[in-house]
Order: sequence, then structure tokens, then C-alpha cells
Amino acid sequence: MSATETSRTRPTSAAGTWRHNVRLYSGLVLFAFAAGHLVNHALGIVSLDAMDAMRTVRVFIWRSVPGTIALYGAMILHIVFSLLKFVQRRSWRMTAWEGVQLAFGLAIPLLLLRHTLGTRMVHEVFGVNDDYTFALWVMWPAEAYRQAALILLVWVHGCIGIHFWLRLKPWYSRVAWVLNGFAVIVPILSFAGFAVAGRAVRVEREFVTTLTQENIATVYRTMDIALWAGVGVITAAIAYRLGRSVLERFRTTVTVAYADGRTVVSEIGPTLLEISRSNGIPHASVCGGRARCSTCRVRVLEGLDELPVPDVADLKVLERVGAGANVRLACQLVPASDVSVATLLPAMQVTVSDVAAQDKYLWGVEQTVAIMFADIRGFTALSEAKLPYDVVFVLNQYLGQMSGAIADAGGYVDKFIGDGIMAIFGMEGGPEAGARDALAAARAMGGVLSALNNSLAADLEKPLNIGIGIHTGSAILGRIGVSDASGATQRITALGDTVNTASRLESACKGLKCQLIISRATAEASTLVIGGGTAKQISVKGRERKVPILAFKWSVDMDLAEQDAAVE
Repeated sequence: MSATETSRTRPTSAAGTWRHNVRLYSGLVLFAFAAGHLVNHALGIVSLDAMDAMRTVRVFIWRSVPGTIALYGAMILHIVFSLLKFVQRRSWRMTAWEGVQLAFGLAIPLLLLRHTLGTRMVHEVFGVNDDYTFALWVMWPAEAYRQAALILLVWVHGCIGIHFWLRLKPWYSRVAWVLNGFAVIVPILSFAGFAVAGRAVRVEREFVTTLTQENIATVYRTMDIALWAGVGVITAAIAYRLGRSVLERFRTTVTVAYADGRTVVSEIGPTLLEISRSNGIPHASVCGGRARCSTCRVRVLEGLDELPVPDVADLKVLERVGAGANVRLACQLVPASDVSVATLLPAMQVTVSDVAAQDKYLWGVEQTVAIMFADIRGFTALSEAKLPYDVVFVLNQYLGQMSGAIADAGGYVDKFIGDGIMAIFGMEGGPEAGARDALAAARAMGGVLSALNNSLAADLEKPLNIGIGIHTGSAILGRIGVSDASGATQRITALGDTVNTASRLESACKGLKCQLIISRATAEASTLVIGGGTAKQISVKGRERKVPILAFKWSVDMDLAEQDAAVE
């Protein structure tokens, strides 16, 4: 297997979505423990008895075998995978909140180990009842500043992580004010309860420790060892990270060219998002590069074949927004060869609400749909012989009833072009459903036209006649234009050769003296047996090859039947 083939088949090394999930879920376990712990501290404002009552419940949960495994397993996993993420970072550029979360996360173990050894260890090793009487006698006031620092570090680190996780949820903005209040009040009440109870315990309760001087010396010695071990691990991680940055300057490089003309050179290893950030190139990333929001996605203009394939988790995110095969997540893409890309979202304008809406048409999507054009034959001559009021009345009657027939068949009316209608089918149901719905709409429109001519007979010198063209193929769908004065968002429209071909088929109805023309592509996409039409091949402006079609003198003559029924 060649090197090129290998690069196409192996998953990207940065596709660490499962690592994100390990950090997320282990962090949620730790956050649940911390939240309960801080709320327990806050009860010190009420009484020592209230604190001990809640502590009994917490101890029952977290010191059970399952609780111990969950808590310490989550702690180990979270620390290990967070350090792994840190040493794998390729760029020091980050938002202020990301920087705070990283710094606090590195500092937490240094204080947390001391706290854990002073409570759980003395209980497990020396049999001490580490209830609030013991904890407060030991920690107040000598350890007050460390306790305050630990509360701040743990709570802020956890809240930032929860915010990054939840802010992509559609409902988050509606309840954020409640959660923000909770995030502010809990640590304040926690330390207040700790302080009030600390003072109270020395007045209301007597404490006699069962620890010997040797035991106490062992505890403090263990704390010192743990502290310096933690400092050593963190220092080693930072040293490794800095050392690797130096060594990578001498490794093979890749060139990344951006659609705006900027070109940067980077060592192999960083993700495309990290490359952009390292070189000061604005790049949208609402979720902070966690492969959750898709706002960092890019269209690969050159070098796609040499890129590693996205993994299943990345594909899931891309499919959610209807991305094409040449669209990749910059936070997961690790280019190993020269590549040219175009960012798809404006870095300075993307907000969480854009992601929460999950509107794939906001930024454009390419998919296979059926496009219909319908137009009144000879309407210009008809309008010249009538008063403006009459023209508007007839046109509104026609457009209203025809768009109703399209909508009833499952179509989306893209726009009205004078007396013409453009509609899209299959935006949600797929190509087969789209082609079937378009054919059903065309047949229904023939019936609507007959009824309309009967009702408007007194207002028309001669009956209205229409031409309908339908073609199925790939088109770019997106919200084009600007929002109106009321703030309503842009309507979805379709662009591309499929739209042009459908319009040309509608125009060809006049020369072929028929009411409906559908392309062979539409007939095949529908998987229906279609009778009543005449097969032809016609030239279409803008296409080198002729387009195979089925022409129907009247759209109501179209006979649609399932494949199985035809076989029988």
C-alpha cells in the first residue's frame, strides 16, 4: 500500500472525540461531587447538625464501593486525559476563558491532593471519623485560605466546562440566567458556611484527636510528597510541551493556503484550527475546538485526496449540517501535506445562537433535490389587454392556488418570478421522495388549472395555459440575501446547474406544445413507472449533451405507478 493510500484510509490522529467524552463525563461526575460538597458546606450557615446530616447522605453515596470507584475513577481519568490534552496542544493561543480553565485545572490537583489526604486517608488508614467536627478543627482557621482557593479553583474550572458543554444546547440561553446565579451563589454560600461553622465548632464542640504525633507526622509527610509529586508531573508536562515545540521547528512542514490569499507554513501535527490560531488567522470555533458545534468547518479546495479520512464521530457532526464530501472540521483535521482551504463561517460574527439553531441552510448545503419551474403561457399579451387591477387579481388567484398545490404535495415555494413559480422538492425526504412529490404536484397543478379556468371564465378571454419543467440533481441550498425590515430571516433558495436545467425545460414546453416536461433523471429518481408521456432528447442552453426527457401534453395525463404494480 502506498503512502498516499495509507493517508486516505487511516483515521486522523486528532479525532479525539472519544477523549472529549471521557473528559466530559468524568468531569460531570467530579462536578456532581463538588456541587454536593459545597452545598454541604453552605449548611454551616444553618447549623453544624445540618452539615453532619447532609454529610451522612454524601458519605453513603460516595464512600460506597460503586461511589468510590466512580469518584476516584473519574478523578484519575479526568486528570490523565486533561494532561494528555495539554501536552498535545499545538498552539498557546486560546480565549481568556479557556486560559483560565486550563490554569485552574493545572492548579487544582496541588490543593486537592492535600485536602483528600487530610480527610479520606486519615479515615481509611487511621480510622479517624473525619466528620465536620474533625475537618473544621483541623482546617479553621489555619487552612482557611487553602480551602477558599480550592473552592474557587474547582468551581470556576467546572462551571467553565459546563458552560462550554451546554451553550450549544438550544434551551441553554433561556435558563442561563438561573445557572449563572447558581454558579455565583454556591461558592459564596459555601465559604460562608465553612467560616460560620468553623467558628461555631470551637465554641459548641470539644475535639480530641485519636491521631498520635507519629500519625500526624506521617500525614504531613505524605502531603508534602504528594504536593511535590504533583508539581513534578505538571512541570514535566509543561517541559515536554515546550521541548516538543522546539524540536518540531526542525521537522517536515506543510503549507496551508487560505482562500483569501494568505499562506502559512506549519510543522506536521497541529490541527488546522490550531494552525489558524497560531498564525493569527481568524477562525470560527464556538465550542472551542471540541468537535461539537461544526462552526470551524472548512471546504478543502486542494489536497483533499491526501488528507486522512474523518472518523465516525466527525462524520456525524458533518452530516448533521449537511456538509459535502470536501468539507472537514478544522479542529479535527491534521494536514500532513500541503492543502488549500476556505473557511465557511465568518469568525467574528458566529455566535452560540447560530449553532443552537442548527440551520444547515444558513451557511449553505449541497444536496440532491427536484426543482420545478412553472409559468403562464402568453401572460404578457393577456396582461396588456386588462386593467392593472384585473391583472393582479388573476395573478393572485393563480399563484395562490398553484403554490397551495405545491405545498400540499410537500414542496417548498422558493420564489415567485412575475407569473412564474420556482419550487424545491426533497429538502427533507431525499431525492426519491422529492421526485415523487414534484410529479404529484405537477399532476395536481393541471387539475387546479382546469378549476381556475372555470372560475375565472368571465374574466378571461381565453383559458390560462401553463408550462412546467422538473429536473432532479445536485443543487446548493442556502439562505441568500438579507433579512427584511421586520427581522425575518432570508428564504431558502437553490443554486446551480439543476436549477438552470429545470428552467430550460419549462421554457421548452412552448416549442414542444406541451404542458409538462420532466427529465429522465427525475423519472429515475422517483423509481415510479411513468406512462402517458413522449420520450425525447432536447438541447438545453448551457449543456453540451442533450437532456433525455418525458413530455406530456397535459400534466393530468401523467400516469404514475409503483414498480411492483407494473411487474404484476
